[in-house]
Amino acid sequence: MGFLAGAFAIAGTIGASIPLIIHLLNRERARRLIFSTVRFIQMSHQTNVQRHKLKRLLLLLMRILMLILLGLAFARPFIAADPTTAPELGGVRNAVIILDTSYSMQYEGVFERAKKAAIARLDGLESADAVALILSADKAQKVLPIDSQHNHVRTAIESAEPTYRTTDYLDAIQTADEILQGVTAGQKQIYLIADLQKIGWENFLETDRLSPDVDIEFVNIAAEQTNNRAITDINVPPVVLIEQKDTELVARIHNFSNEQVKKLPVSLFIDNSKVQTTQLDIEPEDSADAIFRMEIDLQSESVHTGWVEIDTDAIEIDNRYYFTVQSMKSIKVHAVNGEQKRSDIEDETFFLTRALKDVGDEGAPINYTESTTLPSAAAMQRYDVLILANVKQITAAEAERLKTYVNAGGGLIITLGDNIDSSVYQQHLTGSENSLMPCTLMQAVGDPIGKEEFQVIASVDYRHPIFIPFSNPNHGDFGKGRFYRYFQTTPTSEGTVIAAFDDGNPAVLETIYGNGRVLCFTSTIDREWNDLPIHGVYLPFLHETIKYLALKQAGKVPDYRVGDSVEYNGTQDSAGKEVAVFDPDRKETRMTLNEQGNLFYENTEHPGIYSVHGSGEEPHYFVINVDTAESDLTYRNPEELTSMLIGSTEVDRAPAELTPEVKQQYREDVEKNQGIATYLLLAVFALAITEMFLANRV
Repeated sequence: MGFLAGAFAIAGTIGASIPLIIHLLNRERARRLIFSTVRFIQMSHQTNVQRHKLKRLLLLLMRILMLILLGLAFARPFIAADPTTAPELGGVRNAVIILDTSYSMQYEGVFERAKKAAIARLDGLESADAVALILSADKAQKVLPIDSQHNHVRTAIESAEPTYRTTDYLDAIQTADEILQGVTAGQKQIYLIADLQKIGWENFLETDRLSPDVDIEFVNIAAEQTNNRAITDINVPPVVLIEQKDTELVARIHNFSNEQVKKLPVSLFIDNSKVQTTQLDIEPEDSADAIFRMEIDLQSESVHTGWVEIDTDAIEIDNRYYFTVQSMKSIKVHAVNGEQKRSDIEDETFFLTRALKDVGDEGAPINYTESTTLPSAAAMQRYDVLILANVKQITAAEAERLKTYVNAGGGLIITLGDNIDSSVYQQHLTGSENSLMPCTLMQAVGDPIGKEEFQVIASVDYRHPIFIPFSNPNHGDFGKGRFYRYFQTTPTSEGTVIAAFDDGNPAVLETIYGNGRVLCFTSTIDREWNDLPIHGVYLPFLHETIKYLALKQAGKVPDYRVGDSVEYNGTQDSAGKEVAVFDPDRKETRMTLNEQGNLFYENTEHPGIYSVHGSGEEPHYFVINVDTAESDLTYRNPEELTSMLIGSTEVDRAPAELTPEVKQQYREDVEKNQGIATYLLLAVFALAITEMFLANRV
């Protein structure tokens, strides 16, 4: 036994003699008295004297014991080996247990074995040893501090559950190292209990080593032979036309094993119903694609949810891949004719109308309408693509309607001509920081009357979805069209030139605005400034542009993973309103939209289909999938990892010198955990109550 303040123990021992000295000084001396008959008095006196002496002796012993115990309590005793003779740095160990909770730990009881291994490491610690716990997947998710009670750590381990997140050991190990650096005495030990997946070590750099006085033990509980399959990717268009029969959904399945997979069933589900099933043979450590034709009953124009599923194996969570798809009967296109004339051939939308309406069964089904004024906000929401064809005047209110329409996901095409007032477009559509136009209009150049000089489209971005079909020879030549007049433009900071004339000026520009896209054609859509409408490339170019804006909208549907923050974009009219978000388990969360009508939803810990419901509005769906990089169960060698984290020389691992401060801190830590002084003070209190009771009866 040791004492943090030994002088109090000596003082208590010395102080214990005070009651004895007082007792001896106040001892009663017997006096001799003579009575005639003392037989009965003598018998009574002897009995009382013996009882009185016994009580006084007990009181004396209790008072002496109280002073001794009081001195020992103030001396703060503890029982432990001296740090100079204990192993390495002191007689106490400081351990941090890291338990991997990534979803690969669900493989064939691996997580239960990991919990047993963690409890075994906890049971191997002495009661005076300090322990911390970290539950970690791609980041340290739960941390119990280093001075946690062992029973609290045990409870946390027993109640731990695997998550749906991936593995990244860097954050957990760095957190453990920081915890141990706050300890001044004792051994410093990290226990990493995991399947040691390769993916979990990808973010480590050569400099990410542990502190010199910290050791680590890798407890590898991975299965020796693993057999797992997962759907690693899916390719489905965000919008499907009901009448189109060539739309495909492609799901990629990977075989993470050394054995061939034969006739693996792969099923497609739409709106909770199985619609198709196919079978795949997959070679070891290889992938194969399951192809489904979207010939399904999508009769209603709405958002449909679905998933692709393979047969159950050792890890079920990566056997499903969720998606959403918008079904449409036709693409609804509306044009605003800015120059309507009596002669059809001179009308601004003459060629546009015939390209979009009079094409028979070829191409995508298009429902085309037009007007001479901009539709109302409510009517505008019914159209997938809006075309402004040489429209002269745009008021501030109309500009706001256009911005709201595009921000909500609409597609807008702006074609120019002799009616265009560049100052109006500059003021309402380009002048602000939040520019709807992809370019700033400068001036119109060229002579459409004399037609002596012309430009041709000489530069095309064939990587763009509009121009991909024209990238092969004999699939359309844009260079045949002659442009006699066009607007010189300068792209905005968000604008992109996707086609240009041979003098370098832009011919077609694009910008992303909110959830939609805007295209600007710097010449006319009719033959007034060019002869493109009489060439064969005109019709397919218009159709590819319409399909791109309507079916691609703002590009690929967001590929959300577990743990991602999801942004929901509403309208400004819905700002401040309350919506209900339902997770895959139908658990409801009430949220309020911000000033822009948007919200950020972060509780995406479960893969599946989520929905956002607002009053009087159609539900908005989004899906969360797991990151299937975690499905590869290959692990790294513990010896290799040890060398990577703790260095290669014994000098690096030399224990720190035990300074007087370190020794003192060690003793204080041990004394704090044992609490012997508290029990001694309780004993003093009990003796004081008993002594008071006996003293009043003497």
